[in-house]
Amino acid sequence: MKKEKKVLLTKDKSLIYYEVSGHGTPLFLLHGNGGSGRYFEKQVPVFSRYFTVYTVDSRAHGRSTNTSIDLTFEQMADDLYNIMVQEQLPQADIVGFSDGANLAMVFTKKYPESVHRLVLNAGNTIVQGVHFPVRILTAIEYIYLRLLALFSQKAKQRLAIVRLMVQDITITALDLKQISQKTLVLVGKHDIIKRSHSMYLAKEIPHATFVLIPRQGHSFARKDPKTFNQEILSFLKEK
Repeated sequence: MKKEKKVLLTKDKSLIYYEVSGHGTPLFLLHGNGGSGRYFEKQVPVFSRYFTVYTVDSRAHGRSTNTSIDLTFEQMADDLYNIMVQEQLPQADIVGFSDGANLAMVFTKKYPESVHRLVLNAGNTIVQGVHFPVRILTAIEYIYLRLLALFSQKAKQRLAIVRLMVQDITITALDLKQISQKTLVLVGKHDIIKRSHSMYLAKEIPHATFVLIPRQGHSFARKDPKTFNQEILSFLKEK
């Protein structure tokens, strides 16, 4: 499988790394917090048979840099849009996992005309949408990194990434109602995201379908790629 390695140079001189493979309708795969495009290594070979697949390392993640003081989903949405401009893509399908799903929602709000279909795997618009024990562990890590960041540049960079998980994103119920694209809300039965919150997303988005996968948790794209890939391909290839 041929894979092109590319970079977007942003206005603030950050470098956003992405890879392109396959042929067909453009499909963007957006990874979760602290991850990279490599998260989808078991999806790209399958999806690239039907789509031109773009795996993006979000700003400050993986092989991408961030020269800005801040790190926000709005910045990442602008980066994604500018990749589409660079690639001359008027529209694309988007699959987002965890923070990638959150980014997909923010992107759809900012650039609705650029999105054809949307897959939200384990996204959350509010911190309360995550199960309590996970919120506690994230809060502990955040506090620890705030202290460590006083002495360590590496900890300071990691702090900006973890901060994304301790704040609600800028997507309200009204914003969800404005999403006109066909949407798949996909989640494992044992996910760290509350099932009630995933169902809320599916209920508020007008043309959304909710699919619950038994025996799977947060990263089931890696643990059960066959099921993950089948569900997404079935949705994206639907007439």
